[in-house]
Amino acid sequence: MTLEVQFLSMLASVGVGIWFGASFDTYKRFIGSPQRFRWTLLVNDILFWLVQALIFFYVLLQVNQGEVRFYLFLAVLLGYSIYRSLFEKIYLRILEWMIHFTVKTYNIIANAIKVLVINPIKWLLKVLLSLSMILLTTIWRIIYILFRIIIFPVRWIANKYVQAYGNPLESFINRLKRVVNNVKKQCRKIVNKFSGKR
Repeated sequence: MTLEVQFLSMLASVGVGIWFGASFDTYKRFIGSPQRFRWTLLVNDILFWLVQALIFFYVLLQVNQGEVRFYLFLAVLLGYSIYRSLFEKIYLRILEWMIHFTVKTYNIIANAIKVLVINPIKWLLKVLLSLSMILLTTIWRIIYILFRIIIFPVRWIANKYVQAYGNPLESFINRLKRVVNNVKKQCRKIVNKFSGKR
């Protein structure tokens, strides 16, 4: 490895150290400090450091074809220390401002969608429901009136028929009763004949 490549590798490692510090603060800000142990937190920590290691080796691969030297780890620690001493407070302020800005922007967009899209849709659905109820009520009243108009002459004709010839349903029921009584009598005769009674 030439001196220029070594120098670039050290600069890249210092940059990776600064990146480690910033990304770790970002990770802590979103994960928080849990009061008790959780397996999900352990998995998240392992994944976080695996991603950081992959980023470090990817940077080395771009700078010096992936050669790892001990002084590069010292350069990473140097970059991390530089971040902690010089950039931590500034970055945390920028991070909080970005989170606050993102939340505010999200709230504004959500409220705008609610006012401009969701509320009009709700109002339109209420209007459609009201119109549907009015339409159904009107159709039902029309059907009821037509039914009354049609049923009136039918009832009048039926009453005239009953007055003239009697109730056909009543005569049918009487005939059915007579048939049932005859069947009962015949069954009794058969039962008496086989039982020896006269």
